[in-house]
Amino acid sequence: MEWRVEAHGAAVVVEMRSNPVNKMNPQFFDDLHAALDLVEQRHPGLPLVLTGAGSTFSAGLDFEDVFPRFARGQLDEVTAWFERFRGSILRVFALPRRTVAAVNGHAVAGGLILALCCDVRIGAAGPARFGLNEVPIGIPMPGVYTEIVRYAVGSRAAAESILEGRLNDVDQALRLGYLHEVVPGERLIAEALARAQAISPDSCSAYAVSKQALLQPALKRIAGDAREMDERAVRVVVSPDSMRAQAAALDLLKRRSSRSS
Repeated sequence: MEWRVEAHGAAVVVEMRSNPVNKMNPQFFDDLHAALDLVEQRHPGLPLVLTGAGSTFSAGLDFEDVFPRFARGQLDEVTAWFERFRGSILRVFALPRRTVAAVNGHAVAGGLILALCCDVRIGAAGPARFGLNEVPIGIPMPGVYTEIVRYAVGSRAAAESILEGRLNDVDQALRLGYLHEVVPGERLIAEALARAQAISPDSCSAYAVSKQALLQPALKRIAGDAREMDERAVRVVVSPDSMRAQAAALDLLKRRSSRSS
């Protein structure tokens, strides 16, 4: 399923549509890069609004894709998968343009990290949940994502979010800094477009250079010390205790799916 890429005035809206809840798997990463390639070709410099179809922004990792990879315990396979994930997320984080996440629903784990890659994050009012639940399901937080979360919400909220792994409602998401603003769902895209177009086209180059200067310390850590932490995370994710936690999480997901079907 191709993502929808549409210009709206002096901005472009990218709607994620890889699967019903935008679980992150190889197809999702392919779709992300294809959409961003199209944006760069057709809409150079324009602010970007990133949103999801339906009631979920992104549910994060596709357990049924990734947990079998981890269970095989092959470091080369896990490393290659992680590098694909890392490169996809970093591409969004470092985009040299204004980015606004129109968070239309749940944003969990990698899905929340993807939202946090955007400069501005606006959420739809409602029952959505937000959180970084990697640790409770046996996945250590890599250094690259730790730095992205720290940049977006600060060290205190990053530590609370990563180490506790709690799912939060919309009000808590505002408190933690996941979201800058919450609006009624019917106004979400309009508000996101207004925030995206707060910077005029003639200021796009100034914005891009200023954004790069702000990101530079985090990007240097990601390219430096965080690399070592990424490598440690890959080794830990295939350790016996982590794999037991992952198996339990996958079993719970399957039992919930069978009850709802």
